[in-house]
Amino acid sequence: MKNSWKIKLAAAGCSMLLCTGAAASETLLASTTLQQEQGKATVELWGERLPGGYTEQLLLLLKEEGKLVTAYAPSVKGGYNPVLQAVQVKPLPEQAERRSEAAPQQLLLSLGQGDWEAGSEYRIIDFTNPKQIAELFSAADSMGIVTNAYNKEGALEIILQDGQKNSAPLPEGLPKSGKMEFGGLFSLTAYDVDGDGQQELLTSQQLTQRRQLLADVGAVWRLQRDAAKNEKWQRSAFTVMTATPVDKSNTINDGCDFDAGSILPRKMVVPGGEATYPAFASKNVQLQNKINAYLEKECAEYLQLFYRGQADMAFKVLRADKQLLSLQLISGKNSFIHHQLHLDPATGEPVKLEQILNLSDPDLRPLLNLLCTNKSMDFTEGVPSEWYIEGGNLFLVQRICGNDEVAGFALGNLHKFLLDKKWLQQN
Repeated sequence: MKNSWKIKLAAAGCSMLLCTGAAASETLLASTTLQQEQGKATVELWGERLPGGYTEQLLLLLKEEGKLVTAYAPSVKGGYNPVLQAVQVKPLPEQAERRSEAAPQQLLLSLGQGDWEAGSEYRIIDFTNPKQIAELFSAADSMGIVTNAYNKEGALEIILQDGQKNSAPLPEGLPKSGKMEFGGLFSLTAYDVDGDGQQELLTSQQLTQRRQLLADVGAVWRLQRDAAKNEKWQRSAFTVMTATPVDKSNTINDGCDFDAGSILPRKMVVPGGEATYPAFASKNVQLQNKINAYLEKECAEYLQLFYRGQADMAFKVLRADKQLLSLQLISGKNSFIHHQLHLDPATGEPVKLEQILNLSDPDLRPLLNLLCTNKSMDFTEGVPSEWYIEGGNLFLVQRICGNDEVAGFALGNLHKFLLDKKWLQQN
């Protein structure tokens, strides 16, 4: 059944007819807050979610103080795991050396085009003028910068949109010939690279062969305004980073799907470095926003090291089930530090070790010292705050002389100290 959205815009003194091509749905898919000239505004993404998770018939609603200001149907047809984010990519006024808190923000919309391994469609939408909403980052931009790629005699030959050609030898263990596959962008991250208040876009595009990653192609995008006040994306810092062959059991930087939602990898490659960090998508919009705010806060320190060229970043999903979501953040170049994050997947609240073990039991630390096979570690002064549960074992992590030392303990041996026996269940 065909239908359309008809929305009266009292604030704009007009009405808007937006044809969506299908029956209007009442499903809220995502939301975020944007800074606008008049203050804070809320953007909601509404649409239809099909049984397999695909979302379509999309409509964005901009509201101020709960009142509808305008609506916009983005050019993307649909996708999986919709996420909204506030960004600031427009050039600032010439007199503004730094972005003020009142500077209007734009909306970044991402929609996966398959599971977490697939690329995404990205749009950046400017609501500054509610009567003339603009897509600053379009479908053509979301296709990325690679126009052709070949794998010939163990070397990648890549042609970019501007005609530039790049060649990169492939490491041993990767295919030496064959047809290359590439789609649109795999990832897009907004960050103020030069500190002038305007965010650039760090994008990555994947080149694969029979689902095996061969290389990532990175670029930095900046929206420039010419003398005639026309705005156009300028691309620079093109980077081709060939993949390192890894065993199939290596799940570093892999996303996952589980009951509460999906962990999505976001990747950046620049000359001399790479960073992959996790994002979260869920049918529960409130949970999605809560967990993403937490992940953004926890990843900030490690991403700053990457932006300064001091460290690369990676992550690993340690556990994702109904009881616990555990992620490991990894940062470094030649040596690495590890930081474990643990969340209740139902509420998005952090889970601490004292919620799992009775740390005040006087027998705990002596038993840990007795059972510990890593003689570099000692628990006399206390139990470390870094930990994770994997495969029926509790792993404790201590940073000693600049290195992360790890010791594993079977949860069954810690039965006396468990505050909830559910942790003995294998998932």
